[in-house]
Amino acid sequence: MSILELDIGNTRTKWRLLESAGAALRGGTDTAELRSGRLPEALVALRPQRVRAANVAGAAAAAALADWMRGLPGLSLELAQVESPCAGVTCAYRDTRRLGVDRWLALLAAHHRNPVPALVVDCGSAVTIDLLDAGGRHLGGYILPGLAPMRRALDRDTDAVKAAELLNPGMSLAPGRDTDAAVNRGLPLMVLGAIDRASRELVRDGGPEPELWLTGGDGLFFSSLCDRSHQLIPELVLDGLALSNP
Repeated sequence: MSILELDIGNTRTKWRLLESAGAALRGGTDTAELRSGRLPEALVALRPQRVRAANVAGAAAAAALADWMRGLPGLSLELAQVESPCAGVTCAYRDTRRLGVDRWLALLAAHHRNPVPALVVDCGSAVTIDLLDAGGRHLGGYILPGLAPMRRALDRDTDAVKAAELLNPGMSLAPGRDTDAAVNRGLPLMVLGAIDRASRELVRDGGPEPELWLTGGDGLFFSSLCDRSHQLIPELVLDGLALSNP
C-alpha cells in the first residue's frame, strides 16, 4: 500500500510517499502555495492509497488538499489529532486541543524510538521544546519565536538593531564585536540557552540527562551549533503519523 504523509507547517509543507519498501519519494513546498490552492506538480502526480497529515496551518491548507483528493476516488484526508494516551504517551495539557499536533507527533515518534526522558525540540517558525519522562508522560513545554520572527521583531521594533542575515552551520557564537555579529550570534544563542534551561528542569530532581531530539526546518542549523549529545531527525513529525493514524 502506498501512503502519502504530509507535515503542513506554518511556513513549509513536507511530504513523503511510503511504499512497502520505505519512503519512495519526498518533497516540499511553501505552505502559502498550498493555502492558495497551488499544489506542486510532483504532489499532484501521486496516486496514493491513503493520505494522512499533520496540519497546523489552518483550514485553507486542509481544504486545498481535500479539493485535490476529490479526484482520487475512495480517498479521504486523515488528519492527525492529539488523543491522549497514544502509543504510550500521555499529554500534559488539560485541553489537548490546545497542543499543536506537530508537537504531539514528534513526542510520539521520539518515545517510540527510545522510551527515556527526552527533550523534543522542533525548530521552525516557532521553536517548541517539549519535556517527556521515561514513562511517556508529557511534562509540558515551551514555545518561543524561531529565528526569522525574532529577526523581524528587531527590524520592526528597533531603530538601530538591524542586521543582514549571516547564519551559517557551525558558525561562531563568541560575543559579537559589531551589531551584525551580535544579532546573528544572539538569535541562535537564545534558542540554545532555552534548550539548556529546559534540560535542567528535567534533571533538577535527580533524574538522568534527557535525550535531545532536534527536528524542523532549522534543525540542521541548530544541530551544527549544539554542544549537547543529540539526535537530528528531520522527519520526526512524519514518523509520528504512523503512531497516531496507523
